[in-house]
Amino acid sequence: MTDYILVYLVLIIGSCLQSVIGFGLGLLGAPLIFLIMPELVPGPMILNALLLTTLLAVKHQYDINLKQTGFSILGGTAGVLVAGSVLLYIDAHQYQMLLGVCIIAAVILSMVGVTPRISVISNLIAAMISGFMGTTTSAGGAPMGLLYQAEDKDKIKANLSVFFVYINMFGIAVLWFTDAAGHDDLELFLKCIPAILIGWFASFFINRRINEILVRKLILVVAAFAGTVLIVAS
Repeated sequence: MTDYILVYLVLIIGSCLQSVIGFGLGLLGAPLIFLIMPELVPGPMILNALLLTTLLAVKHQYDINLKQTGFSILGGTAGVLVAGSVLLYIDAHQYQMLLGVCIIAAVILSMVGVTPRISVISNLIAAMISGFMGTTTSAGGAPMGLLYQAEDKDKIKANLSVFFVYINMFGIAVLWFTDAAGHDDLELFLKCIPAILIGWFASFFINRRINEILVRKLILVVAAFAGTVLIVAS
């Protein structure tokens, strides 16, 4: 019972923060939830992300740039296929190490002060890395977030949400057909839905009342700590 309460708290906070500042559910939630209930990663967490990104894509639909999103989807598809292949050949301890390394990599990318120029090549590369990290760990937002960080905030949420709706759908399909996800993951996801919705609704009330810079830094610190714990314990 205590585990479910902790998981709900992490999901509510993560989905609320992602709805406000553009990331948080995967980067904050995946490592913490893996430490609490590892069976929720990656399958159920990808489904949680799919639900939230669908809600955000609908909310910001008028800010979507279909041309940029199209190139992202091409690169993301390749990343998902590579991720599905990798998951076929690693055991639980290796997966824990992979999760920890990807989380640390995501934190480092999120802290990089350089803003890459958006081009077809940079879009494809960032999307491929995001697709791989998103499918293996459900925390794939950092590479694409780094690429789009100089864009308008609503455009960032719109384009990344559409990209991750596709990546999450394709990712869970790949996991399903490679037997890395199944009916148990669907049942666990259904139990998580209320937490995702509570966090999303809460974002409407705190959207302009939080210090985004401070919250971003806090998420990165917590994620880095959790990622390090995963690596050390693997």
